[in-house]
Amino acid sequence: MTSPTKQQMWVLCPACGDRHTNHRVLHEKVEHIIDGPDGCPVADEFHRFVECMGCESRQYAITRMQIEGLEHWEREENTLKLFGPGQNESHTSGKKSKDRFDDEDDLIPAPVMQMYQETCQAIRANIRTLAAGGLRATVEAICMNKGITGGTLEKKIEKLEERGFVTKSQGELLHEERFLGNAALHEIEKPSAHDLIDGLHIIESIIDTTYVAPAKAARLKKKREAKKTSPKSAGG
Repeated sequence: MTSPTKQQMWVLCPACGDRHTNHRVLHEKVEHIIDGPDGCPVADEFHRFVECMGCESRQYAITRMQIEGLEHWEREENTLKLFGPGQNESHTSGKKSKDRFDDEDDLIPAPVMQMYQETCQAIRANIRTLAAGGLRATVEAICMNKGITGGTLEKKIEKLEERGFVTKSQGELLHEERFLGNAALHEIEKPSAHDLIDGLHIIESIIDTTYVAPAKAARLKKKREAKKTSPKSAGG
């Protein structure tokens, strides 16, 4: 058995709530796709048995990389099919996958939630340039929700920091989203799948600390204070 060309790869994991997670490549086989009388390969198809490095569930992943007409540095793999436990076949762009905040959408402003969900859909469909733009647009939606609408996105993020909506370190993370979106939209530079997943995790952490966690804390506080004023508490 030869060693796999990839030791790890990002794959959609059903057991982790249909989220992209890092997977260990356990076994790999490469098939050369031949088209034409010259016998030259036009693409490589990779068949891999992978294991999630989070939940340890295993899947069979098939990806394809176009070779013909592309320089070495231009070649990228695209996921074709995933086969996992309890399912015959799962296309990455097929069924509606569950996003992280689907059960908490009532805690997140509708415009922010909409941009986040559309970005997740673009990532699953492997529309990378639009996905990067979606990450940037989600940052814009957060700024708008906080009443910050004037100037460039760079200035808006600075105002988020100044007004205490995000910390300085969180502001630096938002700038990375801005850079990723700018490169995709202004320089037509397609980001890697890994960069998009990193960007998605960043925006999810910001949404969590800005909206979800405070809302849950307020809910706990309300319950605690209600217990203090209840007749049972007063009598005890």
